[in-house]
Amino acid sequence: MLNFDIPTIVFEIINFLVLAGLLYLLLFRPIQRLVNERAEEKRCQTEENIRKLAEAESLRSELESRMENVNELTAEIIGEAQERMEEIRRTTIESTRREAERILKAAASEAGQLQEKAVSDHMDEILEAIREISQQIIYQTTPPEVHTSLVKELNDRIWKLGNREMEQVQAIRRSLDERSPTVFAETARELSSSQVQELRETLSALIDQEVDLEITTVTELISGLRVRVGDTLINNTLSAKLDRILDQASESIQERMVHA
Repeated sequence: MLNFDIPTIVFEIINFLVLAGLLYLLLFRPIQRLVNERAEEKRCQTEENIRKLAEAESLRSELESRMENVNELTAEIIGEAQERMEEIRRTTIESTRREAERILKAAASEAGQLQEKAVSDHMDEILEAIREISQQIIYQTTPPEVHTSLVKELNDRIWKLGNREMEQVQAIRRSLDERSPTVFAETARELSSSQVQELRETLSALIDQEVDLEITTVTELISGLRVRVGDTLINNTLSAKLDRILDQASESIQERMVHA
Protein backbone atom coordinates (compact mmCIF):
# COMPACT_ATOMS: atom_id res chain seq x y z
CA MET A 1 0.00 0.00 0.00
CA LEU A 2 1.36 3.30 -1.13
CA ASN A 3 1.87 6.06 1.38
CA PHE A 4 1.46 9.58 0.03
CA ASP A 5 3.12 12.41 1.88
CA ILE A 6 0.72 15.14 0.98
CA PRO A 7 2.79 18.04 2.28
CA THR A 8 5.83 16.80 0.47
CA ILE A 9 3.87 16.43 -2.75
CA VAL A 10 2.43 19.87 -2.36
CA PHE A 11 5.85 21.28 -1.63
CA GLU A 12 7.29 19.60 -4.72
CA ILE A 13 4.44 20.91 -6.83
CA ILE A 14 5.04 24.39 -5.49
CA ASN A 15 8.77 24.07 -6.18
CA PHE A 16 8.04 22.89 -9.68
CA LEU A 17 5.67 25.75 -10.34
CA VAL A 18 8.14 28.24 -8.90
CA LEU A 19 10.90 26.73 -11.00
CA ALA A 20 8.70 26.75 -14.09
CA GLY A 21 7.77 30.35 -13.38
CA LEU A 22 11.38 31.29 -12.94
CA LEU A 23 12.32 29.44 -16.12
CA TYR A 24 9.51 31.19 -17.96
CA LEU A 25 10.52 34.56 -16.68
CA LEU A 26 14.23 34.18 -16.89
CA LEU A 27 14.66 31.93 -19.92
CA PHE A 28 11.57 31.26 -21.95
CA ARG A 29 10.32 34.85 -22.22
CA PRO A 30 13.68 36.30 -23.35
CA ILE A 31 14.03 33.44 -25.79
CA GLN A 32 10.45 33.99 -26.96
CA ARG A 33 11.08 37.68 -27.24
CA LEU A 34 14.30 37.01 -29.12
CA VAL A 35 12.52 34.53 -31.37
CA ASN A 36 9.77 37.03 -32.01
CA GLU A 37 12.27 39.74 -32.68
CA ARG A 38 14.16 37.49 -35.08
CA ALA A 39 10.88 36.48 -36.70
CA GLU A 40 9.93 40.15 -37.00
CA GLU A 41 13.33 40.92 -38.45
CA LYS A 42 12.95 38.07 -40.90
CA ARG A 43 9.47 39.28 -41.74
CA CYS A 44 10.73 42.82 -42.25
CA GLN A 45 13.71 41.54 -44.16
CA THR A 46 11.42 39.40 -46.28
CA GLU A 47 9.12 42.35 -46.90
CA GLU A 48 12.17 44.49 -47.69
CA ASN A 49 13.46 41.82 -50.03
CA ILE A 50 10.05 41.53 -51.66
CA ARG A 51 9.91 45.33 -51.97
CA LYS A 52 13.41 45.46 -53.40
CA LEU A 53 12.59 42.56 -55.70
CA ALA A 54 9.50 44.40 -56.85
CA GLU A 55 11.55 47.54 -57.34
CA ALA A 56 14.20 45.54 -59.18
CA GLU A 57 11.53 43.95 -61.35
CA SER A 58 10.01 47.37 -62.02
CA LEU A 59 13.46 48.76 -62.77
CA ARG A 60 14.18 45.79 -65.03
CA SER A 61 10.90 46.35 -66.87
CA GLU A 62 11.65 50.04 -67.14
CA LEU A 63 15.17 49.32 -68.39
CA GLU A 64 13.82 46.81 -70.89
CA SER A 65 11.29 49.37 -72.05
CA ARG A 66 14.00 51.99 -72.27
CA MET A 67 16.26 49.57 -74.11
CA GLU A 68 13.48 48.92 -76.59
CA ASN A 69 13.04 52.66 -77.00
CA VAL A 70 16.82 53.06 -77.26
CA ASN A 71 16.95 50.33 -79.90
CA GLU A 72 14.12 51.96 -81.81
CA LEU A 73 15.73 55.37 -81.44
CA THR A 74 19.11 53.95 -82.43
CA ALA A 75 17.58 52.24 -85.45
CA GLU A 76 15.81 55.49 -86.36
CA ILE A 77 19.02 57.50 -85.94
CA ILE A 78 20.98 54.95 -87.97
CA GLY A 79 18.29 54.97 -90.66
CA GLU A 80 18.29 58.76 -90.81
CA ALA A 81 22.10 58.77 -90.86
CA GLN A 82 22.13 56.23 -93.70
CA GLU A 83 19.58 58.25 -95.65
CA ARG A 84 21.61 61.42 -95.03
CA MET A 85 24.83 59.68 -96.06
CA GLU A 86 23.15 58.34 -99.18
CA GLU A 87 21.85 61.82 -99.99
CA ILE A 88 25.32 63.29 -99.39
CA ARG A 89 26.84 60.55 -101.55
CA ARG A 90 24.40 61.23 -104.40
CA THR A 91 24.88 64.97 -104.05
CA THR A 92 28.67 64.58 -103.96
CA ILE A 93 28.67 62.27 -106.98
CA GLU A 94 26.38 64.61 -108.93
CA SER A 95 28.42 67.66 -107.94
CA THR A 96 31.63 65.85 -108.85
CA ARG A 97 30.15 64.77 -112.18
CA ARG A 98 29.04 68.31 -113.02
CA GLU A 99 32.41 69.71 -111.96
CA ALA A 100 34.21 67.06 -114.05
CA GLU A 101 32.01 67.90 -117.05
CA ARG A 102 32.71 71.60 -116.55
CA ILE A 103 36.44 70.97 -116.29
CA LEU A 104 36.38 68.73 -119.38
CA LYS A 105 34.37 71.29 -121.35
CA ALA A 106 36.68 74.09 -120.22
CA ALA A 107 39.72 71.96 -121.06
CA ALA A 108 38.27 71.03 -124.45
CA SER A 109 37.38 74.65 -125.14
CA GLU A 110 40.81 75.82 -124.03
CA ALA A 111 42.49 73.09 -126.06
CA GLY A 112 40.39 74.05 -129.07
CA GLN A 113 41.27 77.71 -128.60
CA LEU A 114 44.95 76.87 -128.22
CA GLN A 115 44.81 74.64 -131.27
CA GLU A 116 42.94 77.28 -133.22
CA LYS A 117 45.40 79.95 -132.10
CA ALA A 118 48.37 77.72 -132.95
CA VAL A 119 46.96 76.98 -136.39
CA SER A 120 45.97 80.62 -136.87
CA ASP A 121 49.41 81.82 -135.78
CA HIS A 122 51.12 79.53 -138.25
CA MET A 123 48.46 79.60 -140.97
CA ASP A 124 49.99 82.54 -142.78
CA GLU A 125 53.42 80.95 -142.58
CA ILE A 126 52.09 77.62 -143.81
CA LEU A 127 50.17 79.22 -146.68
CA GLU A 128 53.15 81.36 -147.61
CA ALA A 129 55.40 78.28 -147.65
CA ILE A 130 52.85 76.41 -149.75
CA ARG A 131 52.56 79.39 -152.07
CA GLU A 132 56.33 79.64 -152.57
CA ILE A 133 56.73 75.90 -153.14
CA SER A 134 53.72 75.81 -155.47
CA GLN A 135 54.97 78.82 -157.42
CA GLN A 136 58.33 77.19 -157.99
CA ILE A 137 56.86 73.83 -158.98
CA ILE A 138 54.17 75.29 -161.23
CA TYR A 139 56.59 77.76 -162.82
CA GLN A 140 59.01 74.95 -163.63
CA THR A 141 56.35 72.58 -164.95
CA THR A 142 54.05 75.00 -166.81
CA PRO A 143 54.71 75.03 -170.57
CA PRO A 144 55.08 78.37 -172.40
CA GLU A 145 51.77 77.78 -174.20
CA VAL A 146 49.93 78.42 -170.94
CA HIS A 147 51.55 81.83 -170.60
CA THR A 148 50.67 82.67 -174.19
CA SER A 149 47.08 81.59 -173.60
CA LEU A 150 46.75 83.71 -170.46
CA VAL A 151 48.15 86.79 -172.24
CA LYS A 152 45.61 86.31 -175.04
CA GLU A 153 42.80 85.89 -172.50
CA LEU A 154 43.78 89.19 -170.87
CA ASN A 155 43.68 90.97 -174.27
CA ASP A 156 40.27 89.47 -174.96
CA ARG A 157 39.03 90.54 -171.54
CA ILE A 158 40.14 94.12 -172.16
CA TRP A 159 38.38 94.12 -175.57
CA LYS A 160 35.18 92.83 -173.97
CA LEU A 161 35.51 95.41 -171.22
CA GLY A 162 35.70 98.18 -173.82
CA ASN A 163 32.67 96.83 -175.69
CA ARG A 164 30.36 95.96 -172.78
CA GLU A 165 31.33 97.89 -169.64
CA MET A 166 31.29 101.51 -170.74
CA GLU A 167 30.76 102.81 -167.22
CA GLN A 168 33.92 101.07 -166.05
CA VAL A 169 35.75 102.25 -169.18
CA GLN A 170 34.71 105.84 -168.41
CA ALA A 171 35.88 105.40 -164.84
CA ILE A 172 39.27 104.16 -166.12
CA ARG A 173 39.57 107.14 -168.49
CA ARG A 174 38.66 109.59 -165.73
CA SER A 175 41.30 108.05 -163.47
CA LEU A 176 43.88 108.78 -166.20
CA ASP A 177 42.71 112.41 -166.63
CA GLU A 178 45.58 114.83 -166.23
CA ARG A 179 47.99 111.92 -166.13
CA SER A 180 50.46 110.60 -168.60
CA PRO A 181 48.74 107.62 -170.25
CA THR A 182 51.31 105.11 -169.11
CA VAL A 183 50.22 101.52 -168.47
CA PHE A 184 52.29 99.31 -166.19
CA ALA A 185 52.36 95.62 -167.04
CA GLU A 186 53.96 92.73 -165.15
CA THR A 187 54.56 89.51 -167.02
CA ALA A 188 55.64 86.11 -165.73
CA ARG A 189 57.65 85.46 -168.88
CA GLU A 190 59.13 87.77 -171.49
CA LEU A 191 56.59 88.92 -174.07
CA SER A 192 57.21 88.64 -177.76
CA SER A 193 57.15 91.81 -179.89
CA SER A 194 53.81 90.80 -181.38
CA GLN A 195 52.32 90.29 -177.90
CA VAL A 196 53.63 93.69 -176.82
CA GLN A 197 52.19 95.34 -179.91
CA GLU A 198 48.81 93.64 -179.51
CA LEU A 199 48.65 94.62 -175.83
CA ARG A 200 49.53 98.28 -176.64
CA GLU A 201 46.83 98.45 -179.34
CA THR A 202 44.24 96.91 -177.01
CA LEU A 203 45.01 99.33 -174.21
CA SER A 204 45.11 102.33 -176.56
CA ALA A 205 41.67 101.37 -177.82
CA LEU A 206 40.41 101.08 -174.25
CA ILE A 207 41.77 104.47 -173.20
CA ASP A 208 41.03 106.04 -176.60
CA GLN A 209 44.58 107.41 -176.97
CA GLU A 210 48.07 106.13 -177.48
CA VAL A 211 49.64 104.74 -174.33
CA ASP A 212 53.15 104.17 -173.15
CA LEU A 213 53.66 100.61 -171.99
CA GLU A 214 56.14 99.77 -169.27
CA ILE A 215 56.69 96.02 -168.92
CA THR A 216 58.40 94.27 -166.01
CA THR A 217 59.11 90.56 -165.75
CA VAL A 218 58.01 89.04 -162.43
CA THR A 219 58.56 85.27 -162.31
CA GLU A 220 56.48 84.95 -159.12
CA LEU A 221 53.41 85.44 -161.32
CA ILE A 222 54.21 81.93 -162.72
CA SER A 223 52.36 82.48 -166.01
CA GLY A 224 50.20 85.24 -167.47
CA LEU A 225 50.03 89.00 -167.29
CA ARG A 226 49.03 91.65 -164.75
CA VAL A 227 48.18 95.16 -166.01
CA ARG A 228 47.41 98.35 -164.08
CA VAL A 229 45.50 101.02 -165.99
CA GLY A 230 44.97 104.08 -163.82
CA ASP A 231 43.24 102.81 -160.70
CA THR A 232 42.17 99.51 -162.28
CA LEU A 233 44.14 96.27 -161.95
CA ILE A 234 43.54 93.51 -164.47
CA ASN A 235 45.16 90.29 -163.32
CA ASN A 236 45.17 87.10 -165.41
CA THR A 237 48.02 85.06 -163.92
CA LEU A 238 48.43 81.61 -162.43
CA SER A 239 49.70 83.31 -159.28
CA ALA A 240 46.30 85.02 -158.82
CA LYS A 241 44.50 81.72 -159.40
CA LEU A 242 46.81 80.02 -156.87
CA ASP A 243 46.09 82.79 -154.34
CA ARG A 244 42.35 82.25 -154.73
CA ILE A 245 42.76 78.50 -154.21
CA LEU A 246 44.84 79.03 -151.08
CA ASP A 247 42.38 81.60 -149.74
CA GLN A 248 39.53 79.15 -150.22
CA ALA A 249 41.56 76.43 -148.50
CA SER A 250 42.28 78.76 -145.57
CA GLU A 251 38.58 79.67 -145.22
CA SER A 252 37.64 75.98 -145.36
CA ILE A 253 40.16 75.15 -142.63
CA GLN A 254 38.89 78.02 -140.45
CA GLU A 255 35.27 76.85 -140.88
CA ARG A 256 36.19 73.29 -139.92
CA MET A 257 38.00 74.52 -136.83
CA VAL A 258 34.99 76.59 -135.78
CA HIS A 259 32.61 73.65 -136.24
CA ALA A 260 35.00 71.32 -134.45
